[in-house]
Amino acid sequence: MSTLSKETLILSILIQHLGEIVSGEEMAQRVGVSRVALHKRIDALKRQGVPIKSIPRKGYTLMEIPDLLIPPLFLTLLKSREMGRNYHFLEQTDSTNRVARELARQGAPEGTLTVAESQTRGRGRQGRSWFSPKGENLYFSLIIRPSISILEVPQITFLASVALTHVIRERLGLEALIKWPNDIYIRGKKVAGILVEMESQDAIPRFLVVGVGLNVNTPPGGFPPEISTRATSLMIEGGKGLLRAQILAWFMESLESWYQDLKKGHKEELLTYWRRYNYTLGRLVQLEDGREGWAVGITPQGSLLVRTLGGTLLSIGAGDVEVVE
Repeated sequence: MSTLSKETLILSILIQHLGEIVSGEEMAQRVGVSRVALHKRIDALKRQGVPIKSIPRKGYTLMEIPDLLIPPLFLTLLKSREMGRNYHFLEQTDSTNRVARELARQGAPEGTLTVAESQTRGRGRQGRSWFSPKGENLYFSLIIRPSISILEVPQITFLASVALTHVIRERLGLEALIKWPNDIYIRGKKVAGILVEMESQDAIPRFLVVGVGLNVNTPPGGFPPEISTRATSLMIEGGKGLLRAQILAWFMESLESWYQDLKKGHKEELLTYWRRYNYTLGRLVQLEDGREGWAVGITPQGSLLVRTLGGTLLSIGAGDVEVVE
């Protein structure tokens, strides 16, 4: 685990005493800096948007946690041991997956997380663009280096889908479901997409990049007309704004837990939860070639089993299916 920065320690203290005044002398001692150095670091946090108030002759206070993704705040909230600890924050980039791939090629360790306030060329599956406005949602990519074969890579998509769905359901109380192969839906509308990309050598993955776009605080009426009937956000579904850094920290914790279980060989438990949270199974779907059938199962390799209306059982390993009913 990396050593926490002085700014992270300052924020941790203020969040522990949210709404209270903490004396400068006490905080300086706990952080391990002089009063002058403490004041400079607090000024730096203010410049990053953290609304710390200085109370003359009394100390400092933070009345509420701001909705920011800056490293000191995110690392204050993060409870995972490895996932997300090596944190790269960008105000804007073309694609967090591209940045993460470059970092992975340079040797970035497993658990390295790249996050952007906005993306200019955010991507979903099959080259589709991802709606990426500034300051509203989460756009991030995580590097993992699992010891698996190429055939087992779809398990990582299962892993990310289950981990994110679990957070939305258990932490936020929203009825999120997984649409095959990699989307998260709430009440029939898409709230998140997952894109897993791989670089391999001799049929062995060198690394995987798990890219996620999660609509958090896009307000009602905030989506472009072309997707407004198909997209939703956690704010729309839950009726209130949320702290993106906290949701991201929860996801890192959830994913790390599921990942450790997967490395121990608990594959069937992961599939069990994927089926439990599923939006596609049991529904009438339409394939890309226009045929329709019932989604009846999922294979351990991630293929969707569809029984066509003509009675043929198909194994769909790639592409999209549309839920008809």
